Amino acid sequence: MRAGKRASAIVALSIIAWGCGGSGGGSSSMPPPGGADFDLPTAVQQMQLCLESYQMLSDYQAGQSFTLPAPYTLQLQILTSEEFPGEGLNGMVPIAFVATSGSTIYVVFRGTDTISEWIADATLSQVPYTYVANGGMTETGFTGVYASIRQDVVDEVNSLAGGGAYTALYITGHSLGGALAVLAAPDLVQATQFKDPIVYTFAGPRAGDPNFASLFDSTIDTCWRVVNTNDEVPKLPNPITPVIGPPPKFKPHLYYYEHVNAEYDITFGQPIHSVDDLIYNHSSCNYFATLCGQTSDPTQCEQTGQGLNGCDFSG
Repeated sequence: MRAGKRASAIVALSIIAWGCGGSGGGSSSMPPPGGADFDLPTAVQQMQLCLESYQMLSDYQAGQSFTLPAPYTLQLQILTSEEFPGEGLNGMVPIAFVATSGSTIYVVFRGTDTISEWIADATLSQVPYTYVANGGMTETGFTGVYASIRQDVVDEVNSLAGGGAYTALYITGHSLGGALAVLAAPDLVQATQFKDPIVYTFAGPRAGDPNFASLFDSTIDTCWRVVNTNDEVPKLPNPITPVIGPPPKFKPHLYYYEHVNAEYDITFGQPIHSVDDLIYNHSSCNYFATLCGQTSDPTQCEQTGQGLNGCDFSG
């Protein structure tokens, strides 16, 4: 890891040690009211698409064309002008894509390239969630990223729905991408014809306050947040997060955060003792491998993600 990224991760480690985030939150086995039970093949499929979203960034950085394997058809790459540490590409970076397969549309949000960049994106203060009435408050940094691409996402989903026989919408993301998926879901319900999207997120942080979580849970029937019990990112922002105000008063303000339902727990790694533990426990490759380990053929499952985002499952 480059020195700058390691230094940022050390800062992240200190934030986690200082906070009182507790467990990831949510239930580990019960679906949200009206929602479907956790489906392992769907989780594996969605996590593979998350790996593809990171590969999209790698291809973009290398000046290569990004494609998706069968049975998916890439419909649109979405770039944001939001700046991410370590991703200096003239301020424009790919952060999401929309794909199709059969009668299904997939909206996939990329996470930040490293855990240290996730911390940099999280400003911890809140702004109103304006896309749905009485939407509560959501995290400022995540909301800013979503706002920068929101119209592209909504327009593409509506364009596809208007020109084809699409009957299902899946929304997914890892890390920051998980937060973006949570922010997008209620918006897409009110802005498109898809009133029952399926949401699977991985290693996602809390995205908003209790009012937003209540709105989300009453709007989205099926959402599963896959969480490594040793991953610290889903414990952030802390349920009660003090943010120091600007000078000259530096007055602290308390922000309240709550996870949306429902949580599906997996476990890999160990409780953090070092920056390396922090990174390992949040790794998209390790999330994918652990889910594959629950299938009837882990080796075949892992091959579908081999090489994506640098993942190596051959060892």
